[in-house]
Amino acid sequence: MYNKAFVTMGLIAAMLMTGCAGKAGAGAQAGATQTDAAQTEATAVEEKTETEAGAGQEAAAPETVKYESTDGWSAVYEKNSIEVIEDDGVYFSYIGKADGVNQINVKYYADQMPDEVLYNVMADENGLPEHTRSEGYFGKGTDVWALRTSMTSVTVENAAEDFIAVERNGGTLLVQITTTKQADEMTGMGVSDALSAVLDSLELKDQQPQTYSANVPGKYVAEVTDQIDGQEVKAEFYVQFNEDHTGVIHMQDDVQVIWYSREGKVLDAQTGEQIYEYVVEGDMLYLTDIAAQDPEAIEFTKEAEVETSASVDYSSAENWVYYGVGDDKDIDLFLVCPTVDLC
Repeated sequence: MYNKAFVTMGLIAAMLMTGCAGKAGAGAQAGATQTDAAQTEATAVEEKTETEAGAGQEAAAPETVKYESTDGWSAVYEKNSIEVIEDDGVYFSYIGKADGVNQINVKYYADQMPDEVLYNVMADENGLPEHTRSEGYFGKGTDVWALRTSMTSVTVENAAEDFIAVERNGGTLLVQITTTKQADEMTGMGVSDALSAVLDSLELKDQQPQTYSANVPGKYVAEVTDQIDGQEVKAEFYVQFNEDHTGVIHMQDDVQVIWYSREGKVLDAQTGEQIYEYVVEGDMLYLTDIAAQDPEAIEFTKEAEVETSASVDYSSAENWVYYGVGDDKDIDLFLVCPTVDLC
């Protein structure tokens, strides 16, 4: 849903076919008297034409190259339209005919988290300029989350700059996309297609679990009491936030949601519209309906995770329970169990 940094407009090609109806008459009868030699010649010409067309298509096939960075990421680009430059980061620059600057810059910032990196590259002496924010999955999977911003470029005339910041193994991989507005729509589509192909191909090697907002996932519950026909009725609400940023809010109905790391935004997964705000403080989650006239936060408490045998360190003696076998408590025979419940 959030994978693409550009929205590439599709082309609808209409095939126009024309036909001519032959008139019946004496001239039409001549076609029936074509010789076998003429038919053979026509077939040979047709085969030659198809062969030449196939050779032309093969020659026009794009040549793709895979770039692999020492920082553990890779991307694929089309050599005839993209040039790679290693400078302050790695630039994938569009070399086709187009106005202005059109490029992707990928750079890794060690020991810096996404918010810090975004601020440093976007801010000037007056702080952050006007910009929009969003979040979403990075690449084609759903296991890596990214923060996104977009703003008007302050260094390139008539251009926009989009930033994708990915927490990666203790640092941040920043993808900066600069695109200049094109006067010709077809040219703009060519630029967008070429750069989008690079973005779609980005892959991360040896990506470790992200720690940014790692305290949020879990199940939070709340017991609420309501008056129905003069009687108190109790109900259990809950908020389930998953590690992949999906979730469910269960109150009157179940609502599938997407939760953001920044600013506590909760979006309806079906419509993409924000419907709630949340704040996590320790084991407490406070949820507010942004559509309410006088919104009051509902307080939820995080459920403790159930400890399974896979999460217990059995190499430590304190995690084992010893039970004597027989009536004599001093005998040397013991039954050894990892937990009381299993003995």
